[in-house]
Amino acid sequence: MRTQDKNLLQGDFGEAWLEAVAAGCGILHGRPTSLDLQKADVFLSYPGELNGTRSPSVLVQVKTTDGVRKTANGDFSYDLDVDTYEVLRQSNHSIRRILAVIGLSKDGERIRLGRDGTLLVGHGVWVSLEGRPATINRQTQVVCLPAKNALDEDGLKRMLGTFGVRTSTPVPDFNVWDQL
Repeated sequence: MRTQDKNLLQGDFGEAWLEAVAAGCGILHGRPTSLDLQKADVFLSYPGELNGTRSPSVLVQVKTTDGVRKTANGDFSYDLDVDTYEVLRQSNHSIRRILAVIGLSKDGERIRLGRDGTLLVGHGVWVSLEGRPATINRQTQVVCLPAKNALDEDGLKRMLGTFGVRTSTPVPDFNVWDQL
């Protein structure tokens, strides 16, 4: 199989993995209605209220790898392409963006079929890059994804309750009436 085809299939699996986990946690999910020009693969929305906001929602850029690097404390370290980094670090999206990285086993095992059901193999974490500084790198930017931000029910609800809720409009640091 060509490397490009393998990467496309692996990426598709990661997106489906996140959607399956979200569905299992009672979180609505779907594909954004546009091409991946916005660096958004999966739309997530909580069908209720979190932190005072009904139906908090985010757009998630999913990266899938069988070469995940972990730090001593279990955090993921991922080399994100600069184009994606620059989009995800912006803080003016109407629907906020999240980066999710799904780590798969090197041996190629993606699912385990058993008598009791099907088990997805892999581990995922997420992070918001909103507000990060611009990079001087040309190809990739190393991103740390905290192990505490697991793609599980608690982690997904924390993601939506933090980044899917309403935010206030920025207020200027000066009094506009003094400028007249």
